[in-house]
Amino acid sequence: MDEIIQAKQAVDLARARLEDAVHAARAQGRSWNEIGTLLGMSRQAAFKRFGRPADPRNGDPMTTRTITGLIEATEATFRLIADGSHDELQARLNPRVREQLTPQLIGDTWVVALGMVGELEGFEGTHVELHDGTPLDADERVIGTVIGATVLRCEVGELVGRVAFDETSAIVGILIVPIDHGPLPF
Repeated sequence: MDEIIQAKQAVDLARARLEDAVHAARAQGRSWNEIGTLLGMSRQAAFKRFGRPADPRNGDPMTTRTITGLIEATEATFRLIADGSHDELQARLNPRVREQLTPQLIGDTWVVALGMVGELEGFEGTHVELHDGTPLDADERVIGTVIGATVLRCEVGELVGRVAFDETSAIVGILIVPIDHGPLPF
């Protein structure tokens, strides 16, 4: 167990050193594109992961969210759908999205899913990623729109479940597709 504790501490230290190095590079005038390229990600992904933007209206730092909280919100979204808790789910939707993701549409989609794989039994591999697919570690904080992704384990099969969250953690998209669907819209 000591090795696990030491390895976790080393990972935490490396994460902190990387963040400090990125901020030092930015202070030296390096671009998000240069930093992203070095890290093997897009400039947008680097900015979302390491940026510290200020609200242009008042200069206050923009709110960051924990990945753990977004993982929980992803699974909660599908539990609400499976339980038919439409009012609670609607309250979690971005107001502009409520008109499009109606309880009827979500319920009808879930009925089709149930017909393919049966009742929801659990989740597997739930994680959060940036729009370009870059996965985020549970200890990280993030700004902007992100995707919560999971495998929905059901009675006789599995589905891919994805939830797009805006910068306030409101839901701006829900996707439920077969595992072998191919390229996904988000």
